[in-house]
Amino acid sequence: MTETVLPPSPSEGVRPSDDAPDLSVRAVSVLLLYFRREYGEERLRQLWSKYQLGLSLEYVSTLTNFISFDFTEQLIDALVAESGDPHFSRKAGRLFVTPDAMGFLYHALRIFGSVKAVYAKFIEVVPTLNRVGKFTIEASSSNHMVLSYLSRRTERNRNLCEGRMAQFASVPTIWDLPPAQMVELQCQARGADCCRYELTWHEPVRGWRLGAGMLMGVAVGTGMGLLNLGPLPVLVPSVALGAAFFGAWMDARQEVRRKDEYLAAQNEGLMQSLTDLERRYDEVCRSNLALEDRVAARTQELTEANSKLATALDTQKELIRLKSEFFDNVSHELRTPLTLILLSLESLLQRDPSAYPDAMRQHLMTMERSAHRLLKLINNLLDLAQMEAGKLRLRYQAVELHGLLSSLLPPFRVMAEKKGLSLTLEGGPVGAIHGDVERIEVVFQNLVSNALKFTQQGAVRVRVSEDAGSVYVEVEDTGPGIAPQDIPVIFDRFAQADSTGTRRFGGTGIGLALVKETVDLHSGDIEVSSEVGKGATFRVQLPKGTAHIREDLRDRRAIDMPARRDRRTLPALTALRPGGAAVEPSSVPEELAPSNAPRILVVEDEPEIRDFVVSVLRTSYRVLEAVNGEEGRQRALQTIPDLIVSDVMMPVMSGLQMLAALRERQETADIPVILLTARQEVAEKVEGLGTGANDYIGKPFSPRELLARIEAQLRLRDAAVRAAENERLAATGLLTSGFAHEVRNPLNGLMNAMLPLRESILGSQVDPDTTRAMLDVMEECGTRIRHLAESLLSFVRTSDRLVPVNLGASLDSTLSVLAWKIPPDVVVVRDYQCDVPITGDPGSLNQVWVNLLDNAVRAVGTKGQVKISTEHDGATAVVSITDTGTGIKPEDMERLFQPFFSTRAAGEGTGLGLALCRRIVLRHGGLIHLTSEWGQGTRCEVRLPVQGVEHLQHRGGPGASPRLPPGPGAANG
Repeated sequence: MTETVLPPSPSEGVRPSDDAPDLSVRAVSVLLLYFRREYGEERLRQLWSKYQLGLSLEYVSTLTNFISFDFTEQLIDALVAESGDPHFSRKAGRLFVTPDAMGFLYHALRIFGSVKAVYAKFIEVVPTLNRVGKFTIEASSSNHMVLSYLSRRTERNRNLCEGRMAQFASVPTIWDLPPAQMVELQCQARGADCCRYELTWHEPVRGWRLGAGMLMGVAVGTGMGLLNLGPLPVLVPSVALGAAFFGAWMDARQEVRRKDEYLAAQNEGLMQSLTDLERRYDEVCRSNLALEDRVAARTQELTEANSKLATALDTQKELIRLKSEFFDNVSHELRTPLTLILLSLESLLQRDPSAYPDAMRQHLMTMERSAHRLLKLINNLLDLAQMEAGKLRLRYQAVELHGLLSSLLPPFRVMAEKKGLSLTLEGGPVGAIHGDVERIEVVFQNLVSNALKFTQQGAVRVRVSEDAGSVYVEVEDTGPGIAPQDIPVIFDRFAQADSTGTRRFGGTGIGLALVKETVDLHSGDIEVSSEVGKGATFRVQLPKGTAHIREDLRDRRAIDMPARRDRRTLPALTALRPGGAAVEPSSVPEELAPSNAPRILVVEDEPEIRDFVVSVLRTSYRVLEAVNGEEGRQRALQTIPDLIVSDVMMPVMSGLQMLAALRERQETADIPVILLTARQEVAEKVEGLGTGANDYIGKPFSPRELLARIEAQLRLRDAAVRAAENERLAATGLLTSGFAHEVRNPLNGLMNAMLPLRESILGSQVDPDTTRAMLDVMEECGTRIRHLAESLLSFVRTSDRLVPVNLGASLDSTLSVLAWKIPPDVVVVRDYQCDVPITGDPGSLNQVWVNLLDNAVRAVGTKGQVKISTEHDGATAVVSITDTGTGIKPEDMERLFQPFFSTRAAGEGTGLGLALCRRIVLRHGGLIHLTSEWGQGTRCEVRLPVQGVEHLQHRGGPGASPRLPPGPGAANG
């Protein structure tokens, strides 16, 4: 497919550099000839004027002139673009060997030339016409040639190649022959070093026989006439003439044969092309039908989507209206009780300090701080809602910003001093602006509060300046700065530059959004400049005068809300603590709860919430505290609590990160975790539960709800313990019944052999052979009983002492116990390649083998194969148990190791088998992996370390569990 490069438009002012005469005008003459023939002289002149090619049309029409390579490329691109035909160059190249292009030379070549000679002569004269390129014949025969073209100016335009190939292919048409078959082997425009072509053509057939016969006849007749040889001059020319006619007939036959061969080849090609066209037509038809179906389906989908979108839009409009009404109604309902709470708390705190115990006064102060924070948040949210609904009103009055800031900053200086920072106001009195004083205060309180919050050392500077039309206030800090990718979004609602799960700094993400929209309402502007590690500077511009006042925003009421101004200041004083860090957790005496009460770890960075949760739990549980996820992780590893209650958004390490870290450790993998968070979106809950949380409670929450959920999780844990004990008892019952079955048979044989032996010994004749046989039977039965007893004892024995375990012997011991359950047609194949012992608890490991082998035997049914193999892989011993059973469904694979999940029918299992196996293997420092394909069987692989015992998380043996009591139940649980 020809690549078309559009020429530059006239506006680009590109002119070719014609200082280097690279090509003869003859190289492009056929292009102009073809364009004139197809589109006319007038169209060509319009093209020349449109593209401003830099040379006149008359100059390019003079064949003795030369042009540059760049001009040639631009001219070809202009002709292709103007014609709109991507094959323009190829079609124009075919005129190269026509009478119009070649003149008299065309007829001379037709009479005296040949195809090969024309090619050779053309290549010979090319250097006189083309000073940048060179042709080289690489191979040549009577009707075949391979040649290459190397240009010193790298060609990037495929139109040059297309025209060149069309010129070469059209040479045989001089003799009315079909064009040469030309194959492009490589192309410089496509990245090759040079262009290479392969040509194949038919040579014209000459009528040499006719000419030779006539020439010979004339010569002989003339000679005989000169010699006066009588009738011979007549006879001989007649014979010669006959020979000439015979030669002409032979020439005609040769020509017909050649044309027949050519036509046959052409016919074969046409038939092949027809077949290809039919195939492609069928493909196009099928594709068209499929496309029509897709278009119809897509149209239907778009119609339905548009309908749903219209419905959703109407619903959204209704929701916006309802939201606006809700905020209007809730404004009074929220602010009034909060104001009453603040007033009541203030009244209580102003009383004599001796009127209340210290603990009660501390609670009252906590209530006051929390109420102020809540009031600030509610006010900000309501302000944003009013702005969105277009109902916010401004109380315009003249404001001198330097004086306003002077009265606004003293409370913040107290906070700065507690953090070891300096807070300064620079500049002097400036011209007044007109705006809403309270809302302007909110702007600068948010900016100063943020600066103090994010600055841990250094200073915060507030500068006031002015020019003729505006007043400028800059708030500069030496904090951590803002990342470049966060700057575009910091003024968006609910966006925070510190948006990671660790949350080093608190906040809701509405402060700067409120600042930006308030400044916009005053026709001002706010900018931020920052460099990471070097602080940030916020610059607020507010216009002077009254031209910016919007009458539609003017609030004509004079009634102010009680305590309205206080709400802007008090939260700023209590939002931060010195150093920006959470208050250390209080010490909770565990004596308040029974000594055997469950131990609960509370992880929360907000001191008020943490103290509240602790106060709720301390009477019923032993409570531990942590102020962030990292401290919570460390305390959980140290104390192994019975349950963890954790916040999600915390500094250093978030609750989700802590949860993931605990789930990776064997000793804490099963501790129930309840997450507390104010984020209650579905996605947040899914993420928390997916990480391994057992429950999710949204803030605010009821103390009774928290206690109920904790109690539920502890009961579930106790149920798991009881289920594990039941599993152990079930396994013991299984072994007992099998042992009874296996012992009964050899015992019967022993008892039956004793009576004949007694009679034989007491009889008058003692047969030594009979006696020996009876004794052999008794010895064999006794050996079998002893072996079964030892196997059973080995299976159920658990020990706190870790010993070397031979995997082959351990597996054989389990097989001997389960032998009675294995049907006769089930083949058990043993392939033990690992003779290196591992270190562990034999009883716990036997519990693993009995669960896995029992599952394999059940899966196989009455006929099949169970293969048990061991191998030594470096520092790991690998045990594989493979069966030819029914396999496991894909949807069940992910849940196999979950407690209480079972693929068996109800009542046939507890669903704890594989979960217990996994727990035991993990406590041995190993891994267990199961692969299966439905209908193809199952393979379970257990990898255990063969060196050392440091891998064992040992608390009463590797089978023991921090969730389970010591003893066999724990070993098998």
